Amino acid sequence: MKSENVQFLCSPHTGERLELIVEQGAGGRPVELLVGQKTGAKFPVREGIPLFLDKSQMPGNNRKQQKFYNLVAPFYDFLHRMQTARQGGEHLMRMEYIKELGIGDKDKVLEVSIGTGANLLYLPRTAQCFGIDISWEMLRRCKKSMQRKGIDVELAMAAAEKLPFVDNVFDVVFNVLGLRLFNDKGGAIREMLRVAKPGARITIVDQAKTGAPLHLLPREIVGPEYKEIYYGHLYCLSFKKAEKK
Repeated sequence: MKSENVQFLCSPHTGERLELIVEQGAGGRPVELLVGQKTGAKFPVREGIPLFLDKSQMPGNNRKQQKFYNLVAPFYDFLHRMQTARQGGEHLMRMEYIKELGIGDKDKVLEVSIGTGANLLYLPRTAQCFGIDISWEMLRRCKKSMQRKGIDVELAMAAAEKLPFVDNVFDVVFNVLGLRLFNDKGGAIREMLRVAKPGARITIVDQAKTGAPLHLLPREIVGPEYKEIYYGHLYCLSFKKAEKK
């Protein structure tokens, strides 16, 4: 990972700042680690991706979804294209919600549940992109795919309910087709709000039939704005983090 991006990271458990170090691993190979500045807690960095999760931190439906997406990762993009082909196509679907994000020049953007990174292809190349996911295999595919396409993104393996970022970092935070699968939907929304800058836009897109989580929205927001998109199959819920008084 890029050393200049460590400043935006923290332990998802304690909130402490992290330091990137290099240790000698098996066979004398250099191994990157993120180390807590207070507790000394260590988080491995594998193939340039920090790992903030282990099996003990993946209870309930999150663990189930992690196993599923690790399994389908090699076929996910193909399956998604086939699924959306009957409803106008993947391009139409993504364009409908990407235009709602309001990404500006050089904005820091976080996608929660980034998957294979297909949405990154539709974002401005001037944006500084970050993404988290609970599936290692999806993250690996995302990294390799974006490297081939020349798209820069900083990835981390982490849960939406415990984001590994310090407060007030991102100009835009969004999640697509993930919220309904989380263990703690309210907790995930609060975390997205926490890491967003005051005035930043947060957007959640999911299946319309599941219903938008209006009852879970915290008080410290401006909005929300709700609309149905993609022929009514998806809802798009957007709101802003309130400015500091």
